[in-house]
Parts: sequence; C-alpha cells; structure tokens
Amino acid sequence: MFELIYLLYVLLCGVLLGVFHRKDKREWWIRFAFATALPVIGFALPVFWPKGAHRRDEEVAAAAESDKFDLFSFELPEPTRSLPKPDTEKEINLVPLEEALLVNDFSTRRKMMIDLLKQDALSYMGIIQSAVSNDDTETSHYAVSAIMEVKRKLTLKLQELSVRYENDKDDPYLLRTYADVLAAYMNSGFLDDRTLMKHRYTYSGLLDRLLELAPESEKAYGEKIRTDLALREYMEAERTAQSYLRRFPNAEDAHMLMMELYFTIGSYDKLRHTLDGLKRSPVRLSNESLTAVRFWSEGA
Repeated sequence: MFELIYLLYVLLCGVLLGVFHRKDKREWWIRFAFATALPVIGFALPVFWPKGAHRRDEEVAAAAESDKFDLFSFELPEPTRSLPKPDTEKEINLVPLEEALLVNDFSTRRKMMIDLLKQDALSYMGIIQSAVSNDDTETSHYAVSAIMEVKRKLTLKLQELSVRYENDKDDPYLLRTYADVLAAYMNSGFLDDRTLMKHRYTYSGLLDRLLELAPESEKAYGEKIRTDLALREYMEAERTAQSYLRRFPNAEDAHMLMMELYFTIGSYDKLRHTLDGLKRSPVRLSNESLTAVRFWSEGA
C-alpha cells in the first residue's frame, strides 16, 4: 500500500515539475531529486523557494557586507588631535518604525528591514531584536541574520582592540575607541548577567586608565561613575565623582552623579552638603535635574 502511494507521489511530482520547468531540464531534475528523496517536506527546502525570496536573501547578504553595515570600522584620530568629542546622537523616531514592522504587509516589512540593515544597525538593535519574533518568517530571518552579523563584528573588533591595548596601554585614543566598542557590546543585549558584569569591570578599568592619561576627558567621568554604581563599587564611584567635581565644578552631571551616589548609599549628610554646594554654584539645571534635586531635597 505504501509503495503504491509513493509511486503515485513520484509520478505526480514528475508531471507537475515537468509542467513548471519544461524549458529547463536541469532545474526539473534537481527539484525532482529533492522532492522524491524527501517526500512532501522536500518542497520546503530553499531550492523550491520563489526566485524573489532568493533575491531578497542576496540583498540582505549584500547589505551585511556593505560599507554602511560595516559598523565598527573605527579609525583612531591623529596623535596631534585632541580627544574626539562624542557625536551628537541622531534623533530617530523609533516607535512608528516598530509599529510599521507589525502592521504593514509582508513585502513592505521586508523592504523596511533591508533598508534598516543598510544603516547603522546597532542604533536600531532594539527594533531588530523585536523583529526576530515577527509573524513574517522572512522578516524574522533578516533580523536574526542582522543580529548574528552585528555580534560577529563586535566580537572581532573587541578581540582586535584587546590585543592592541595589551601592547600599548598608554594611548588615550586607543583607550577611547576600545571603551566605546565595549560599551556598544554591553548595550547590545547579547550578554547574560554574569558576562555583562565581567565586561563592566573591564570597562571601568579602561575608563580609569583613560582618566589617568587624559583627565580632561569629561565624558569618561560620568561613564565610569555610572558603571561603578552598577557594579556597587561605591568607594570607587565616590573617588571618581570627587575628581569629576574638582576638575569640572560647573558641570551639571558632576553634581548630579555625586548626589545620586550619596542617595544610593544612604549617605544623607553628604547628600545635603552636595546639595548646598550646588545651590551656591552658578550651574544651571535642566528640568530633569531640577525634578531630581527637589526629590532628593525632600528625602535628605
């Protein structure tokens, strides 16, 4: 009985594939071999996918290898230049894009995902990660491919920078680049808690060394304090916060991080002292900082 059903299946496959590929015997033979060797499930293999799907996969691969997707082609500044200031973060309206990947038709979603991969994929990592569970399997496939590619490039860049740092720990430009790539890796969502903590300690150490070599690097103070707070290294955070405030007495962030530290550890006398110093200073606070100061003033 089974042999008869299989024979009928083979004949049916031969006839149907012959109709669709009557002009190309090679294509007929390849598909016929897969269809008969793997009854029914053979039709799910990529060889049976529409050519449009193959073209879209090629577009994804091309996007992944394009210069625009080369996320971390960092070039170190010339030694004569000052430490690079962080670029102003581009404002992106992410919510409509996230919604569009849910409500648009499948072809539009796929096009949007390919366009996304041609940009700075790391900036859109949250959206790409949410697209992994998209109900369109092709959109989901693109998202998974993008995540794997970003992770691969980040890992390779970190390995390269780690070796360079071991050979030269006195180059502030190399330190800044290494710290930036490590921060991107930590914020990517790829890491489990244990691995994340290990990298945070490495990151804190890099920033500490950077501040020794380039104490004028204001950005590094805030990064190190926040990292040490996350690690619950409160004495180290206080040491860095004090250095930050001494070097940049008119920096809003220096005062706010010092107060955040003292509030976190419950050192209310030091918090009040820092608040009083802030009130006497010429520092102008943002609305967000004013709200925090009022909250801490009531709690102190």
